[in-house]
Amino acid sequence: MNSKTQRIAVTAVLTALLLAVAPSAVNIGPVPLTLQTLIIALVASIASTRVSLTAISLYLLLGALGLPVFAGFKGGFVLLLGPTAGYLWSFLLFAPIIGLSFKKWSTVTGLVITNIIASILNLTFGTIWLAISMNMPAQAAITAGFTPFVATGALKITVVVIVAIAVRKLQKRTVLAF
Repeated sequence: MNSKTQRIAVTAVLTALLLAVAPSAVNIGPVPLTLQTLIIALVASIASTRVSLTAISLYLLLGALGLPVFAGFKGGFVLLLGPTAGYLWSFLLFAPIIGLSFKKWSTVTGLVITNIIASILNLTFGTIWLAISMNMPAQAAITAGFTPFVATGALKITVVVIVAIAVRKLQKRTVLAF
């Protein structure tokens, strides 16, 4: 299989993974607890920046077009403008932050650090947009949109790093270079 065909196939598989897992959510307030960030971080941690950015963009596009792929099996462009839009748009930062940084720091520590940075930016942008869109005071937005996700974020990063290391080892032993 040539590299272009392989890249398209891997992008399709990673997009399908996002579409299948990301909608699962538990409502805990204005921002639901989801598996979106786990899958977004995993995609960015195992694939090239180009492939992961394409898969994440396709996920957002399909959600914007109305497919029920966002939290709680919702879809539509209006969600990319609503209270959780900051979290969704910041997914586009995961690929370059993790992908490009990990090229420089190709260690477990590098993978952990880049995932922490991407997660903090996701929560920060999401919380800022939550405050603006819902006209919330900063402390209320932090309480609703940042604080509840710190512990689960740490758990997600742990899972991402363990799975990404296993996938990267598999990639080195096979022809699966994505």
